Amino acid sequence: MPDTTGTTATAPAPATVPTEPAAPDRAGARRPAKAALDRESGREAGHRNEVVVAGRITAEPYVRELASGDRLTTWRVSIARAPAQQRPSQSADPITCVSFQQAIEERTREWRLGDVVQVSGALRRRFWRSPKGSASVVEIEARAVQRVSRCPDPAASAEAARG
Repeated sequence: MPDTTGTTATAPAPATVPTEPAAPDRAGARRPAKAALDRESGREAGHRNEVVVAGRITAEPYVRELASGDRLTTWRVSIARAPAQQRPSQSADPITCVSFQQAIEERTREWRLGDVVQVSGALRRRFWRSPKGSASVVEIEARAVQRVSRCPDPAASAEAARG
């Protein structure tokens, strides 16, 4: 039975607040009206940041404590491209995943290279200053994770083949 964190459910259609008509500013030009908001999330209507990927673990999860005291779990998943979408030098997409949730930290503790996992979350772009200037990366901030299948243990497979 696969292990999971978080729940998977189909979200109901978002309820939105109607937009106000554009109003003229002091110069008489029309300025954009206030954006309609989704009643449940408080976001602008129609805006979504949801992603689900499934692939093979290529960097085992590791945890580091940040200066703030928060614990950040980081791992990498490689998602194989369909043959029609492959390029000569890239047959898969490596994606870095992160989480600040303790439940996900605990869930990923048993993951190993080669395990197939599913990650649900949101794309996040993180910025920082480096000696070479500003830098950034796009990652998936995980909300729910599950191991789909465990990579066979190479040592156990070799032992079973001998005996």
